Amino acid sequence: MKKLSKEDLKHSNFKNITSLEGSLYIIATPIGNFDDISLRAIKLLDFVDILLCEDTRKTKKLLSYLSLRPKNLISYNDNNAEKKRPYILKQLLLNKNIGIVSDAGTPLISDPGYKLVKDCYSKKIHVTHAPGPSSVINALVLSGLPTDQFYFGGFISSKKNTKKKQLLKTKLNTMTGIWFDTCLRLEDTLKVMLKTFGNRKISITRELTKTYEDIFFSDLINIQEVLKERQNLNIPLKGEIVIVIEGYNSSSDLDIDELKIIIKNKLENLSLRDTVNTVVSETKFSKKIVYEEAIKIKDKL
Repeated sequence: MKKLSKEDLKHSNFKNITSLEGSLYIIATPIGNFDDISLRAIKLLDFVDILLCEDTRKTKKLLSYLSLRPKNLISYNDNNAEKKRPYILKQLLLNKNIGIVSDAGTPLISDPGYKLVKDCYSKKIHVTHAPGPSSVINALVLSGLPTDQFYFGGFISSKKNTKKKQLLKTKLNTMTGIWFDTCLRLEDTLKVMLKTFGNRKISITRELTKTYEDIFFSDLINIQEVLKERQNLNIPLKGEIVIVIEGYNSSSDLDIDELKIIIKNKLENLSLRDTVNTVVSETKFSKKIVYEEAIKIKDKL
């Protein structure tokens, strides 16, 4: 990407994005590849008087890449948001233009920024958004799952019981679901999902837009085998994970015990081959799983 000079910024059509003073600018930044930043975001990063950052060190790296001089960078995150919000609102009321960025992607998604926006509206402070990259949308369009309706569940809890409750609340939701998780917790999360949802199609993405971007597409039964093959090749799974999972479907949300009942009923009237093909098409279980269960049941009949 060509780095913009001060002259580039000076002669660009800048008046359209900075018509009001004392505004809060929500600025989306890249989720991995710095070249994904928008021209408008670059202009705003150079324009604002104060820049609120989830981590100032990470924001400085982006500004350096863009050849922008760091201005008044203020840390604003889960740990200090309540304490710093009154000062920020005061500066906005003094007609300071303030930008807010996250470490990666669109701010306010799973972070405390929404409370600042809420307070701005209550004080009649202008708020606008420079849209851009989002790992939620990126993972969704890469998932191969329906995109017409979806929900974002946020971060999956590290506590097993809480995790189960989170997932149970969405069990009957027919929309595609999107969740954040970590590599260290992924194996446990997939087991809980299988037990809670039954077998569903799933997409797992990591390191989105980066050099080592990974996309795995399978179902909840077979995805663990896919990940184990990766481990056997000594390829570690690192970074944050975005899970995209199929919504509720009466034929796909069967557990193994329910699958066995269906197979047994089919075998009473169909051959082994026809039973396997029929059950695979009706339930979305993999052919390998259905065949193995059908063999066991047929031997007992």
